Amino acid sequence: MKVDINRIKYFLTVGLFLKRKHSSKRKDIAIRELQKFYLAVKFFFERNHAASATELSFSTIMAIVPIASMIFAIANGFGFGQFLEKQFREMLSAQPEAATWLLKLTQSYLIHAKTGIFIGIGLVIMLYSVFSLIRTVEGAFDSVWQVKGTRPLSRVIIDYTAMMFLVPISIIILSGLSIYFYSFVENLNHLRFLGTIASFSLRYLVPWIILTLMFIVLYVFMPNAKVKITKTIGPAMMASLAMLCLQAVYIHGQIFLTSYNAIYGSFAALPLFMLWILVSWYICLFCAELSYINQNLEYYECQIDTEDICHNDFMVMCATVLSHICQRFAKGEKPHTALQIKDATDIPVRITVEILYKLMQVDLVSENVSPTSDEVTYTPTYDTTNITVGEMIARLESAPESSRLGLLGFSPQRIWNHDIYNKVGSVRVAYLNELKSINIKELISNVEE
Repeated sequence: MKVDINRIKYFLTVGLFLKRKHSSKRKDIAIRELQKFYLAVKFFFERNHAASATELSFSTIMAIVPIASMIFAIANGFGFGQFLEKQFREMLSAQPEAATWLLKLTQSYLIHAKTGIFIGIGLVIMLYSVFSLIRTVEGAFDSVWQVKGTRPLSRVIIDYTAMMFLVPISIIILSGLSIYFYSFVENLNHLRFLGTIASFSLRYLVPWIILTLMFIVLYVFMPNAKVKITKTIGPAMMASLAMLCLQAVYIHGQIFLTSYNAIYGSFAALPLFMLWILVSWYICLFCAELSYINQNLEYYECQIDTEDICHNDFMVMCATVLSHICQRFAKGEKPHTALQIKDATDIPVRITVEILYKLMQVDLVSENVSPTSDEVTYTPTYDTTNITVGEMIARLESAPESSRLGLLGFSPQRIWNHDIYNKVGSVRVAYLNELKSINIKELISNVEE
């Protein structure tokens, strides 16, 4: 059976995002989930998150000893040091050499940090390593959320310092809860049914819930953008489940790497540990993309860009959007946001946003930010009785970015027949004058509320 690549490409770029009037609710849900997964995969590769994961892995390895030292120092203060060490060794039970190596480095770091000039140097190195890792993670998440700006320096210092201390304290609290759960389960061991449920919950369910909460916090607070908590729950659950599966593979899959261990010996622990960190960041960034798509799926409901739309159709859509804005303004009604304009005109929101940007460039529309919220609405720039279809087309077609003949060194006046050039110009003027007799707000018959 021959595979039709063009049909598959059409389905993924257009067919998957077409509106279906008579589909069932279950089918709609399935299609939406397929859209999210497709877009997450697409953006994961387009935004080069593989390179970001490699950078994050390097930063993690550079910062892991200072971070672990800080966590163990706080844990020892709370009396949870030995328990935390036990948990750490269990997590890396497949690579005991890596666990021992990291613990020795951590203990050495703590011992030297208390003596001599290393106090100051060690503190600086630790702060730099932690801040650098957080900065790299934020940059990767900002790439996911398409954030252009950066945090102010004051917020960087406050937010990063808070993260640096809250994360270890959270780990200590979770360790304390784990001790409590272990003692609680031991008391239920003599009960067959309850003991089995409690043991299963402690072994699988509790770690999954804890990891899910950690991913939710990471996805909500790390990007320099407003992220809705409800949009991160599903991806966080997937990320935590994938991490637990990865850990199981990492622990129990060593049987397939016996020849690798035989060749490299104890040195095999390091590359395998680095690979584990790299795959962990792949999982984290992919599910971060899912969170982004969860919150912004409507923006990508149409995979066609404005460059793929012919000039005539684009002008028709521009006139429709401008007519909608002017009509609401003339009636004294509340101005609409881009999503509300999209709902009223049935123009995909990606195209609507681009049209609004073009109309603002030619000073036909202005955006207004609400003082009580971040909602952006759009209104005409001047009296709607003077805005016509011809005026809109004239402005859009004569915008600076639309006229690049001078940059190309091309001059039609120099090479065209002089009479024909003048005739074409006069026909265009007559065409625009005819369109200027049509008021833009009278273009559409009604506006959906």
